[in-house]
This record gives sequence, C-alpha cells and structure tokens, in this order.
Amino acid sequence: MDSGDIKKALKRTWLPFFGHFGRFTSIQELTIPRILEHHNVIVISPAATGKTEAVIAPVLENLLSKGSFTNAVNKLRILYISPTRALVNDLYRRLLDPVSYLNIAMRVKTGDRPQVTSKKVPNVLLTTPESFDSLLTRRPELFLNLEAVILDEIHLIDNTPRGDQLRVLLNRLRRINDQLQYCALSATIDDLNIGLRYFPEPKVCFLKAPREIEFLLIRADNFIENLAEIARDRNLKKILVFFNARSLAELFSQKLDRPPFQDLVFVHHASLPKPRREEVERMMNINERAILCATSTLELGIDIGSVDCIVLYRPPFNVSSLLQRVGRGNRRARGLFAVGVYTDDWERLLFETYFECARQGQLYEKRYTPTLSVIPQQIYSYLYQRRRIGTTVKSLCGIFFPVHSEDRVKAVFKKLYEEHKIEETRPGIYFDSARLEKKIDWGKIHSNITETSFGEYDVFNVTSGTLLGRIFHLREKFVLGGKCWQIASITEKEKKVYAKCVGEASAVTKIFEGKGAGSYNYRLAPIIKEKFVPDMALDEFPYAREADNTHILHLFGSIYGSVLADALFEEGVEAMDVEGKMLVLNKYVVADTSFPIPGIDAIRDVIGENIRRLEDALGSGAYFYDLPIAYQIEDHFLNLDIPGFVKFLSSLKLVSMELEEFMQLAEVLK
Repeated sequence: MDSGDIKKALKRTWLPFFGHFGRFTSIQELTIPRILEHHNVIVISPAATGKTEAVIAPVLENLLSKGSFTNAVNKLRILYISPTRALVNDLYRRLLDPVSYLNIAMRVKTGDRPQVTSKKVPNVLLTTPESFDSLLTRRPELFLNLEAVILDEIHLIDNTPRGDQLRVLLNRLRRINDQLQYCALSATIDDLNIGLRYFPEPKVCFLKAPREIEFLLIRADNFIENLAEIARDRNLKKILVFFNARSLAELFSQKLDRPPFQDLVFVHHASLPKPRREEVERMMNINERAILCATSTLELGIDIGSVDCIVLYRPPFNVSSLLQRVGRGNRRARGLFAVGVYTDDWERLLFETYFECARQGQLYEKRYTPTLSVIPQQIYSYLYQRRRIGTTVKSLCGIFFPVHSEDRVKAVFKKLYEEHKIEETRPGIYFDSARLEKKIDWGKIHSNITETSFGEYDVFNVTSGTLLGRIFHLREKFVLGGKCWQIASITEKEKKVYAKCVGEASAVTKIFEGKGAGSYNYRLAPIIKEKFVPDMALDEFPYAREADNTHILHLFGSIYGSVLADALFEEGVEAMDVEGKMLVLNKYVVADTSFPIPGIDAIRDVIGENIRRLEDALGSGAYFYDLPIAYQIEDHFLNLDIPGFVKFLSSLKLVSMELEEFMQLAEVLK
C-alpha cells in the first residue's frame, strides 16, 4: 500500500488521528497495512515517530468495520497496556479526543484510578501490567469480549520481572479468550525477536533512526550553581533529578531548595510512606514550578506531570536505564533534554558512552533470561483468580509455559505449600491461604516492582568515623582511596561499612580511585576500552606485570568484576577487582593470551554467598525471597547471564603492555 491507499483504507480513523498531520510517518506506512490485514505486529522505532497512532488507528478501523462497537455498551474490546501510570495518563490525554470523535468509550485503570464497575466497562481500557493483573484476577469475565491487546513501550519492562509477569498474564488471558490480535510498541532495541515472547507470529515493523537527545555534562563540584544557571537560561520550570542512592536524594533536596524553587523541592523514594509519596506526586502535578529528587522508583513511572529537564546525578546502571530516565522528560514540547552530573573523568566518559549508544540505538543489553521470582507472584495471583473453585498443580504449571518449566514451578510450589502460603482443601485442589488472601484483598500481590541500586555501600573509617567513599566489592579486604581496608562491621539496612586501614595498595591499584564503574552489561566493556586503547581490536584487553602481581584491564563494571574476582579467589587465585575496571592477580603469571576464567561451580558459590547484595543491585522482583535458596542463586545466575559472560571471556585475548604505559592508561581511567 502507498500512502494514498492507506488513507483510503482508514475510512473512519484518518481524520481524527492523522488529519491535523496531513501525512503518515515512515513507521506508520510500514505498520498500518499489516494491522489492517489482521497480523500481529511488533513496531520498533524511536520515540516521537508516531508508533501509537500507527497501531491504535488501524486496530480501531478493523473493529469499526466489523461493527464491534455497535451496541457494545459495557463490552471491553481493546486492552492497551503501558508500563507506567505516567505513560497511561499521557496516552489518555493524547487519545481522548480522536477516540471520543469516533463515539468509543475509553477509560483508565491504574492504582490511582482503580474503579472499573460492571456498569461502566469501557470499549478501550488503558492500564498497567499491575492493574491488568488485578483485573484478570478479580474480574476475568471482563475479557470475554476482548478483540485486541496493545502492549506499549514493551522495551521498558522486557527482560525484567514485570516483563515475565506480563508474559504469564497473557497466557492466562488466552485461557479465557484466544481470539485476539496483538500489537506491541518498542523503542530501538537490540533484540528484534522481542515480540515472540508475548504473542505468536508477530510481523516485525522496524525503523532504525538516531535518537534525538540533547544533553549537557557538568561537574558535581558546582552542580547546584550550574543547574540553576541552566534552568535560568532555558526557562526550565519542572526538573526531575535522579540519584542512585536515597541518601543523596535527601541531601540534595535541601541544597536545591533555593529561589526560584524555594519550598518547591520534593523527594520521592521507596523508603517514604505511601501517603507521603502520593502527596509529592500531587504537588508535582499541581505546581507550575518544582524540582523532584528521586531514585529509580521514578524510572518506571508515577505520574508527575510534564517535565522540562531530566538530571542524572552520576551515571545510571546502563544505557537502558539512562533511556528510561531521560524518557521521563517532556519529549513533545522541547525534545529529550538531559543533564549528566559527573564526579570524575571516568563518570564523564561513561555518560558520553551511554548517550552515544542511546542516540545510535545500541544498548548492549544482556540477552533475554527468564525471571524466577515471577513464579511465586503469579501462583498467588492465579490461585486468587480461582479462589471459588481452586486449581490443580497441573493447571498452575500450564500458565507458565513456555516461560518456566514444570519442574521449576513445582519446586517453588512445594516451598510455598510447606510454608502454609498455599492450602489444600481437598485432594489435589489448592487455594491461597486465608492470611495471604487477606493481603491480596488489599491489592498487595500484583506488583513485581522493586527499587534497584548499585548495591554500593558507604565506607567509613572505623577509627575516625570519616566517610571514605562508596564501594560495591565487599570482600573482607578491599582497596579504596589507594589503601587496603579490612571490614570491621556492616550495617546492611543502612548500606554502611566500617573498616580499618591495613596498609598501602600497590602502585597501579593506587591510581584507581573513584566511585566504581556501575553495573552495565559486560558487552559494553570493549566499546569503553576502545576509547582508551584504539589500536587494539575489540576482543583484545591489555595486561601488565608489577612485581608478583598481574594487572588486567577489563572494564566489566562492578558486578561482573567482583563476581569474576571472587570466583577466581574461590579456586585459589589471589584475585581482587578494583572498581569494576581492573583485575589484580597476586602471584599469577599469564601463560598465554587467554583471559583467566573461573569454573561455573565457583561462580555459583560466589552468588550464593552474596545473594542479598546482588538482589539489591539487580532488582530481582518483589517475590524473590519466596523462592527456594537454590532458585535464588539460579535467578541471579540467569539475571547475570553467566553462561553468556563465560563465553564472552573465552573470546577475549590478553595483550601484554609495559608497566609504565599501563600505569599511564590507568591514570586516565581513574
């Protein structure tokens, strides 16, 4: 179809959806004909390219053509699922006029707007995965007349507990109604097979184009003054500032409380009570001018209204996280604009790399791996859906296929049954326990959202109480600030470590002072390394000898660096990771060009010894600790994509470098 044929095919929907534009975008020309032909589609293109209209208009056109909305009072026809309340509310504002023009009833169902009564069932429902879970659990009959499911911005939750939750929910939906057309929308991603995880036989409509992101980088030293100047020059009225720690969000909310934002600076993080968070959200919506200091809980959004600028205080976890945070900005009015605040040259380089990758649509994400923590959550949810008649283990296993195997589901089920969270009322028929049902009655079972952090700790000198810095790698002895420290005590709840100095670090190690390297995927390491050693091939990494020590530059980031070092230590190699950038091997000689690789069993042992720290860093889902211990280890093992990491390590080649040259390189990296 050419654009003229597409316009003719959209007899009813052309005017309300495209009339004021006068033409179609490239992705619309590619997508609309496939939907009109009743194919399932996955639409992949950058923000602001018209994906929403490319999907909703032809879906509505198909249903209007067959008379689905004639005498369709209280019949749900289209389920539109978006990752966040903010996006749902934004969609509602955008779609209300054209959908109303067609005399079609549309409503929103989120935690803020919880009511969908039997007397007011809309034809089009905009909702989140969590609210979809709640509706499917409580009102499955609503979906008997459903004809189309649209999954918005699927890249924001794919390969996370929320993504797998949605996959299982769609399996459950198909048990009620399997005559559905599916459409999914995604920004530029690495995995073009993403649609296959959610519905059958998707046609891929792919448009790769650079992301239009404007950004400024400023030093943390003059953060407050520089941000005030930027706000003044650009007339910024609403600013969202992301921090990687709650303590920093609290601290800077006080420092930013100055004209013209006096008394208009708010804080939002998971430690605050719900009423306070809701009050902050309300204040951000009603005030024309405000600053909100937030943690990662705001990435996947709460509705805080239109935002002029996103500020990132220190680099986020990875490129995807940066895109999620920057995407909270007001992209339609001003375009995507962000300010990155760095504490040292290393963080500046990370920002530059992240923004460069984001613009090019190269995210270097880990390959998809299933999330185990969704199993207990969906068991609870499905049992509640079947609360009147109960269900069997076989039926439960069926809703998880192909996300999880029967053996996995049965193992988790066994633990929940032994802990009396599940009850057997008659042979082979199971229900949620009465105590759990009470929790579900209050809507406490439908969310897999957890706040992720770097998993870092504030390190204090146990003698003086002085803050020394932050660290991820928590072996009994570690390097920070050019010195070796030994842990005296740990306060897990407050993420504090008290340590005593036990000596000087080696000459090369001293150079690596700073605040770590984040938790990006290991696949990004060659891209970062190329900026420092452009003459080496992507698969070549430098090493040098210093006395009895071998130093290998790896740049894998704090999580992978520490797991690698600890696993080698388990196997008898005196290994230490330094800030996610360098591997130090004591009394170790590189025999050939192979990168040292620990065994899988050693890696599993390390994961088992660091379950809580890794859970904090990885964001493993709200029901992670309802898994058996062996499955907690397995969940981290999969989340980290250890098989892929080991394969990646085996592809690398070590290249010898003179110690003096290596130290010069290390100096640049500190």
